Amino acid sequence: MTAPSAAGRRRRTDLPALAALLLAAPLVLLPAGTARAAADEPARPEAGAAVPFTEQNAATSPHARTNGSVLKPDYHYGTLAAEATGRTAVQLVGQGTYVSFTLTRPADAVDFHYAIPDSLHGGGINAPLDLYVDGRHETALQLTSQFSWLYGNYPFSNNPWVGKPDGQVPHDFYNDVRYRFGRTLPAGTVVKLQVDAGDNAPWYVINTADFEQVAAPAAKPVGFLDATAAPYAVDNTGATDTTTALQAAIDAASASGQGLYLPPGTYTLNRPLSVDKVTIAGAGEWYTVLTGHNVSFAGKQNPPSTHVDISGLAIFGNVGVRDDSNSADTGFNGGFSDSRISHIWIQNEKVGAWIIGPSTGLTLDHLRIQDTTADGVNLNAADGPVTHTSITQNFLRNTGDDGLALWSQNYGDTQDVLSHNTVDSPGLANNIGVYGSGADDVISDNLLQDTVTRGGGIGIGQRFGSVPMSGPLRITGNTLVRTGQWDPGWDYGVGAIWFDPQQGPMTAPTEVRDNTILASPYSAFMFQNSNAYVGPAVTTPPSSGNPVSNVRIEDNRVSSVASYVFQDQAPGEVNVSGTRASGVGLAGVFSCGAGFALKDGGGNSGWQHSTACGLPERSPLWAYPGTTTFEAATVGQSTPVQKVVVMNTAARTAALGTATASPGFTAAPDPVHPCGPTLDAAAPTDTASWCVLDVTFTPAAAGITQGTLTLPSDQGGTPTTIQLVGSTDPLGGDGGVAPPSNLALSATLTASTALAGFPASNANDGNDGSYWESQDGTGFPQTLTADLGATQQERTVTLTLPSNWGARTQTLALLGSNDGSSFATLVPSADYVFDPTNGNVVTITLPAGTSERYLRLVATGNTGWQAAQLSEFEIFD
Repeated sequence: MTAPSAAGRRRRTDLPALAALLLAAPLVLLPAGTARAAADEPARPEAGAAVPFTEQNAATSPHARTNGSVLKPDYHYGTLAAEATGRTAVQLVGQGTYVSFTLTRPADAVDFHYAIPDSLHGGGINAPLDLYVDGRHETALQLTSQFSWLYGNYPFSNNPWVGKPDGQVPHDFYNDVRYRFGRTLPAGTVVKLQVDAGDNAPWYVINTADFEQVAAPAAKPVGFLDATAAPYAVDNTGATDTTTALQAAIDAASASGQGLYLPPGTYTLNRPLSVDKVTIAGAGEWYTVLTGHNVSFAGKQNPPSTHVDISGLAIFGNVGVRDDSNSADTGFNGGFSDSRISHIWIQNEKVGAWIIGPSTGLTLDHLRIQDTTADGVNLNAADGPVTHTSITQNFLRNTGDDGLALWSQNYGDTQDVLSHNTVDSPGLANNIGVYGSGADDVISDNLLQDTVTRGGGIGIGQRFGSVPMSGPLRITGNTLVRTGQWDPGWDYGVGAIWFDPQQGPMTAPTEVRDNTILASPYSAFMFQNSNAYVGPAVTTPPSSGNPVSNVRIEDNRVSSVASYVFQDQAPGEVNVSGTRASGVGLAGVFSCGAGFALKDGGGNSGWQHSTACGLPERSPLWAYPGTTTFEAATVGQSTPVQKVVVMNTAARTAALGTATASPGFTAAPDPVHPCGPTLDAAAPTDTASWCVLDVTFTPAAAGITQGTLTLPSDQGGTPTTIQLVGSTDPLGGDGGVAPPSNLALSATLTASTALAGFPASNANDGNDGSYWESQDGTGFPQTLTADLGATQQERTVTLTLPSNWGARTQTLALLGSNDGSSFATLVPSADYVFDPTNGNVVTITLPAGTSERYLRLVATGNTGWQAAQLSEFEIFD
């Protein structure tokens, strides 16, 4: 393995830059000038991961320069700035625009966090961006949006759509690209990204640049097998699939008790690698790269794999959409006991590491997990407890769900420690989430930043069917910066540290001590009610709810919260002592009569003497998407309509002015949900609190046109604006091919028969651990029918069984219909082998031109059981 270079230092940002971020523009809920951050309370120097790079934010670093546009800090879901580290970034539009970084220490490599537009049909684009070193052209970086841009409701898709605010918001804009310079650049070197001729994305957004000095590649350790040597001869050129050969090398190393070395190179895979009792060492994260589809190391389950040590490599997947029925696109998946996973770069996977109990004695350290469509790391105690796990010194950015999660699904996560991690901009849910809990879990000394939506910095909940919390849970020494965010399903904000007793009382002892909360866009501490608040501006509490109690909040520091220090919506009580606040927005305490008690233990200041109920009287309108892009436009012709949604997030009715667009763009009321003269005050399920505008672009000349959609109102002072960018580039970059969408996720499934507890709906719940089973012993044939709701084009069907089941053959046919009564054979009956070595996955190609509303699977045999069985019935367009 390779240790961090010069090393193992924390991510460095200049203090002036940090102060600039904390003192940036007003937060979402407040009028200009209300919320201020205290520059004398920076993030704790000991919080967060020790990382081998120095980070510069393109918008705020004193060592960055640009002639592009600095996107002002924003906390609105659906904007480029809101998903960026620091809530601000630099946008480059048109030739000659650039952003440059002056190195503050030597480096020979860089990783850029960036965004470019999606393609018209949702598959992403590929576009170059030129890189210069001290004024000399270095290379053209190849950027892509094929692993970003998601739409619609959870679990989201690649099909472009803008809809209602409770979920249909385009999001997940960012990706990363890394580059080795081939030489060490001294401090003072200027590295520049510039839009040149041929750099044809309509716009580029650069958020951060992480510069590092990469250690030399690690040599083969003494006594290790070499995977590329005979007899394994694993191809490390990336040209051919190496799965079978590499698995053979892993098995040989495990059987002989020797380690396995993966020399520098690219190893292409198409299915998970099974590991148990084996040490695998690469040459380093920048040298040994595993890539392809379903790139994963799979541990055993019940019993778990043991004595696995994997280090010094990178895993680059090809995951552009979240498919919860597939566990093969996860960096590490399964059970691992007495094991270590360390110094690994994981990117463009669904999940970085999904650890399933039983598991004990696992260490996950020095991982760099970026741009996943779901969690970064999840300790999922589904099949047994997960105990004595250490998650430490990891850097996570732009995960599609929780950054780190303890999910005590059926058993407890017990004596697990999450310490000294950095978690930036999780795209959904929390930086760190705790769902149920075993005993003596610790969350300490983490740096948590920039929650995007539907979560906070640390969320503690009785949710997702988790076992009751037993505790104690200790949350100590963490720094939370700009954490918490608006929840469009509740129409109010989520706190930086929050409790959610959704599925039962939370009475386990919980200690929240010595944490620092900076610049929260909403509240510092929140106690959510298990029942919904109702009424305009969500001020009417429910008559009941699960309580929260046995919580001690001690010696915490709160600086600059836009709404409340305590957002008390649940019944219950907590003890508070030594908690100091400054820069409070609306009031110290939100209290609308839910029956929550704050017991003052002394030493508190800055929040106890002010109480309010509800959202602010005024608040800027929320409009999305924050940047609306028109690609492939034709001079003199109007483009297809793109929709912009406008929502009132304030406590009173908003009066709207006339929306106006810059020359070349037009805005008109949407015929289904038009904008009128007013919007109702924010309230759950009130569709009159939001409206839709239809925007088009008609270019007067070839090239790029920039404009603004202006939305005046009597809320929040200055009008709300949306950025408009139109381009006549016929390709919209290089274009992309949309990954197929699983149409079955939104289908209605019915079955000829179903065993009790194993209904047809299990086969499209996105979980390959659940399954449909026909009534045992009833006989064949048995059918499973998917109603897609409308006639749609279908290309393939993928059938799965739980991945840990033994092999079996099922005899199956596929029929199609557009009326639900008259079915024709699409694929005749044949035997299909479900093999656990291939994940128990079967793919069937449909005849060209298949377009049906109903697809019916007909089973006439199963060698593994006296009934038809199916975990997931996936239908792809």
